[in-house]
Amino acid sequence: MAVSYDDILHADLGCLEEAAKAWERMAKKFGTLGQDYRDHVKAAVDADSWQGASAKAFGQWGRKTAEEYDQAKGEAHGVGALFRLAHATLDAHKKAVERARDDAQDAGMNVNSRGHCTMNLDKVAAKKGKEVADGYRENPKAKAVVEDKWTNKIKQAVKDTQDADAGLCTTFMTDPKEPEKGLPNGFNGAVGDDVIKKNAARAAKTYESIKDGETPAPEKLREAAILARAHGDEPAFSRTLINSLGGPEGLIKTHDRLDDLAYYDDKDHKKSYTSLDKALATNLSSATKNPDSAFYKRFQEGMKKAGLKEYDLKVAGEKIPAESGSGDHGQKVRGYQSLVSLMQRGDGYGKQFLFDTADAIRKAEDEDQGGDPDIWDLKGDFGSKKEAHFAHDPLDGVLEVMSHDPEASTEYLDPGPDDKRDNLKYLLKDRDWNHVDLGSPDPAGMHDPDKENSDARRGLARAIEAGATGEQPIVGDGAARPHATHTIPEARIMNQVINQADPGMGGSSLPENLQRPIANALADYAPDTHTTLYRGEDVRDHIGIYGSENNAHLSAHPEKLVRVMRGVADTPEGFAVMHQAEREQIRQDVAKLSPQAGPEDGDVQNAMTHAGASMGAFEAIRRDRVLDLRDEEMSEADWNAKLKYHIVGGVFTPIPFVGDSIQRSIDTGTWEESNNVKQSADTEARQELTRQWLSSDSQIRYLVNDWADSSDVKGQDSALTVLKSTFAMSGRDASRRQADGWLGRGDD
Repeated sequence: MAVSYDDILHADLGCLEEAAKAWERMAKKFGTLGQDYRDHVKAAVDADSWQGASAKAFGQWGRKTAEEYDQAKGEAHGVGALFRLAHATLDAHKKAVERARDDAQDAGMNVNSRGHCTMNLDKVAAKKGKEVADGYRENPKAKAVVEDKWTNKIKQAVKDTQDADAGLCTTFMTDPKEPEKGLPNGFNGAVGDDVIKKNAARAAKTYESIKDGETPAPEKLREAAILARAHGDEPAFSRTLINSLGGPEGLIKTHDRLDDLAYYDDKDHKKSYTSLDKALATNLSSATKNPDSAFYKRFQEGMKKAGLKEYDLKVAGEKIPAESGSGDHGQKVRGYQSLVSLMQRGDGYGKQFLFDTADAIRKAEDEDQGGDPDIWDLKGDFGSKKEAHFAHDPLDGVLEVMSHDPEASTEYLDPGPDDKRDNLKYLLKDRDWNHVDLGSPDPAGMHDPDKENSDARRGLARAIEAGATGEQPIVGDGAARPHATHTIPEARIMNQVINQADPGMGGSSLPENLQRPIANALADYAPDTHTTLYRGEDVRDHIGIYGSENNAHLSAHPEKLVRVMRGVADTPEGFAVMHQAEREQIRQDVAKLSPQAGPEDGDVQNAMTHAGASMGAFEAIRRDRVLDLRDEEMSEADWNAKLKYHIVGGVFTPIPFVGDSIQRSIDTGTWEESNNVKQSADTEARQELTRQWLSSDSQIRYLVNDWADSSDVKGQDSALTVLKSTFAMSGRDASRRQADGWLGRGDD
């Protein structure tokens, strides 16, 4: 018996999705069992220790058994795919029936439980006016025509659902051909292959119609999105889909058309189009997972041509208004810009795909490889949040995608033990980042008027942070890890960033978008930079990377380190994340001191000297920034206030393995001084209190006094004074003076 209108409206289709998941779980279990059988049963039988006819006979059955596990996995997977198809199909048709009902009700119809429409004249009067309602009241035939029209629309939607349901029933009942492997009448893995291909073909029809300029019905969009998402992890589905679209070029055109519809041509259904685009990105990810596959090799070969071709895309074409009269209206984009825009909708890409895509983009732009540095240039700045869906700089865009995979970021940016890999050097030193086209260079070629997009290097910055730390980039105002460890490749990246980004004595700040992520990475290396900032450490005599493969340490050039730290400290947030990490190192040093140690103990004196040296370097960096503020809009008071806000914000983060008394060290003074500033009504007084709080003098006094209190050191005021002045402040003075010289503010 066919399903009725009421059946459709009240159908709970979620059970189909749950059934699909259950069958997929079963497929995974069969896969696990099959692998266990091969590893532990068949392998033992295949060993040389068992010979003869019985061994040969069992070997044949063992092979069949292993094949049967494969067939069972394939069949379970196929049944799951069938349920996915059923869910996608029926869900789309249910939505079509609901929409037909809703449209009828909006037109003034009452719809009963059988889908029959009766005009509600009160609704018609409210929507279209009393005269229209009176006209239908006086003309029953006209009223019946309208009622039949809406009833028939609902009937058609119901009939389409019934046909789809019957088709699914036939599909579920169809017995596929017998497989060549496994046991006779056993499990049939061909079920999975057939269904996945059919689902891919079904989704491809919708995607192809979009690519060809059509606008499919909403239920078709929903069905395609459900199928593409459901099979997102299936390489066979994804490859079939992409091949159906025409390979790389068809994929690019499909994405571009979806982007146009979502952001320009059909904004009312933006969510549907972006959902389809995200699903397509997931398919791209799974289709390219295996770099040894024939599909992968064909795709990369096709991208070499399609990636450099020009295509229409409205986010670029509409950037220059038509009414401006400029010939740049309708400017086109390159295929790699569209490909990376699509990639940014997804995740989970294979490392080799990321590397090959980045390498191909670099080859297209790098003059040393025969490329054109202006190949990605466009009129207009595309760095705004509004245009974030467009990867105008595809190399920076693929680096942003890569940053979600720290292991891939490390491998791509690692210069290697002999510094022969030049990706990081190219990106930091050699690359042309000016992709806003402002005209042609002067005839002599001495001046290129192009400029950078406002988001230039944002992807590079995130990739550096991920690659150098081995962790996902910090989001917002998050703090660095207090006990970070690093591999040798990660430390090599951090070391080369310091060497390549060093602006030199009196040099400028680092590019704005690099600053916070590199500050985050430096904060992750606080145990190492804390050591480097103290001139008494022997590690300064051994510049480079040392330690084991998974517990590597960085010994950077101290002058380069200080200048790079200053280079990323333009914003209070960048300075604060490094400052907080340094304070944690001071806490760790103090926490290691013996509870019985007094102010004249050598370990205490060394710890306080080391703490003073760190504070001195940071004070030199902060003072250099304050001096530079004279030429900028932000006042010293504003910068100090924001810096203090971010430092205080991190004060009460508990530090693992540190006792309460040491936890209060430094924090006590921070809190008290912070309250003093808040309670001061006088602006000048508030600013002066903030300056005092930020000064290393105050920080050292609070550090030593709180340590003395926590260690129960009493009656030794003169010894504590010596500890502050002769050790902590002397270490501070020497370090600050040296850092001032490196920053061009004094003598080294």
